[in-house]
Amino acid sequence: MSVRGLVDRIGGPERLREILRDFYAKMTVDPIVGFFFAGRDLEKIIDGQWGFLMRAFGAVERFHGKNPLVAHKELPPILRGHFDRRLRLLEETLRAHDVDGDDIAAWIKVENGFRKRLVQEHPE
Repeated sequence: MSVRGLVDRIGGPERLREILRDFYAKMTVDPIVGFFFAGRDLEKIIDGQWGFLMRAFGAVERFHGKNPLVAHKELPPILRGHFDRRLRLLEETLRAHDVDGDDIAAWIKVENGFRKRLVQEHPE
């Protein structure tokens, strides 16, 4: 299934924001990835992710936020385990929100598309 139309299929832009709030709430308390969010403005992060996904899912034509590569430059190195954990928490959150399995797969495919650019295989 394509990500085109995914925002409508999950219930619209506000539903996307609700899912992201739950997702980031899970990540902030997670023992593996929670430290990435310590002292950070979660609403700002959620807003940026929401805008990015609205564009990635074809719901809007432009994204006006920070490119994911720029946004993540300020963070500690993201390792394979961190990235895998993020995808696992995302899948759990999407299932908890009754998102269709094909839509979950499509969403995770978009996220996984950034793996090579964000994950540091050998941190310095």
